[in-house]
Amino acid sequence: MDGSLESLFNVYQFTTGRLLFGIAQVRSAAQEQGFTELVKHCDLTIAHARATRDLERRWSGAPADPGANPVAQRLDVLVDGALGAIRDHAVAQTRGAPPDDPIHQEVTTFVKAIFPISVHAVTSLPYVEELAAVDDIVKLFKGTLAPSVKELGLNRLAKRLADLAEQYRDALTAAPESVVQWGQVRAARAEGQGLLLETVAILLGKHHKRTAEGTEQRLALLGPILKQNEAIGHYLRARRAVGDVDPATGKDAPDTAGSADGPEGEKGPDGAKGNG
Repeated sequence: MDGSLESLFNVYQFTTGRLLFGIAQVRSAAQEQGFTELVKHCDLTIAHARATRDLERRWSGAPADPGANPVAQRLDVLVDGALGAIRDHAVAQTRGAPPDDPIHQEVTTFVKAIFPISVHAVTSLPYVEELAAVDDIVKLFKGTLAPSVKELGLNRLAKRLADLAEQYRDALTAAPESVVQWGQVRAARAEGQGLLLETVAILLGKHHKRTAEGTEQRLALLGPILKQNEAIGHYLRARRAVGDVDPATGKDAPDTAGSADGPEGEKGPDGAKGNG
């Protein structure tokens, strides 16, 4: 008996661009619903797909995105999460406190010191600039803000951020791999498809009721995936190679770096058909 997600869900193998475009839309819908678990999973899927896209470019010989760095991309997600957790944990200390409690001012001062504008203003920076901002925060935590870190119970998160900063620095300064093998691309695409199926499983686990409301909530999240799946089906029924799309716009991509074809026409795990 096969209980794998591949056997349970009838989903075609997505190209990387389609995966990125679809999951970004799912993430937006999940965020609107306050579906935190799904948002986090989408972030991991997007980070993996971006790294896969870089592998595809390098394998095909196309110029790589100067900012692409698979290890840094994965660490960037963790750093962003740590920064958000620090802000959330600090703000949580004010909940339930009377208006005149000094904790309100202490938290406001603390958050303003590390995020003068907002958390997003830091997490949206290019890699090198974000690392510099994180280094500044780590220095504050070890210096002038050390008492507040202890008072607000942020020692564990502060240490995590410091450790991630070092890993982030190593990833940004490491020399990129010079040669990418087709097997690496194939494995990365297969993992991306697995993450896509996990996305479907997570959202169905929450919105499983056979009611009008349940159907509406499912479609709000599943819609982008179903749309891409249908588009892939059109290609396959017409016996055409599945074209990729621009992950930012969803429009047909002019290149084939993210297509399903492997060496000499070999079909990878995202070949002509998945489980469709």
